[in-house]
Amino acid sequence: MVILGTQWLHSRVEIDGYEEYSGIEYRSAGCSEEYKIIGRDLEQSGEEESLGMEGDIGGGLIIQRIISIVKRNPKILRVDSSIIARNVGAGSGGFSRLVCLRIHPTFTLLHPTEVHIAFTSIDGSKHEIFDGSQELSFEGNNRPNGEWMLVDRCAGLALVNRFDLHQVNTCMVEWGAGTVNLELWSEERPVSIDTPLEICHEYEVRQLS
Repeated sequence: MVILGTQWLHSRVEIDGYEEYSGIEYRSAGCSEEYKIIGRDLEQSGEEESLGMEGDIGGGLIIQRIISIVKRNPKILRVDSSIIARNVGAGSGGFSRLVCLRIHPTFTLLHPTEVHIAFTSIDGSKHEIFDGSQELSFEGNNRPNGEWMLVDRCAGLALVNRFDLHQVNTCMVEWGAGTVNLELWSEERPVSIDTPLEICHEYEVRQLS
């Protein structure tokens, strides 16, 4: 993800910058499966361009991802992800195994000592999280109130991640060597054809005043 000339997503041979899992376990099904392109559309209104893809995660389930750029504001990148029951076995009552949609982006820190994560939680408390905090999870009213951001004051930029609170059960932060993960987790439950798991979220670069 390169926005305003800044490389945000981490990239290594063995680890992609943006991964999605189908379970609470790190690198569970979804992260290394082959994804196929299912559609590329430019809306008739010219408002948005999108790319759709999906990967088979077994047991009649797929992870589907639609990545969109809003043309009126190309600094916004939207990702709509879901775990969908495509062909669940007859003996299961129409429901799949227990799954959790876990969004796992890894961001590169250009200025690690100058970067922090900032958000206001649902209960109104304000948080600033700096490197060295290890792994932190936020649930219930401690979750960010639909928005949190990665702030690089040295670059004068913030990467804002907005999401639907009704779809996100847990937010997790984990610092690495020059990287940080800002994860979004859905609830953990079986899915059926009529009850997929979904997380719709977006990223926007914001100039700091």
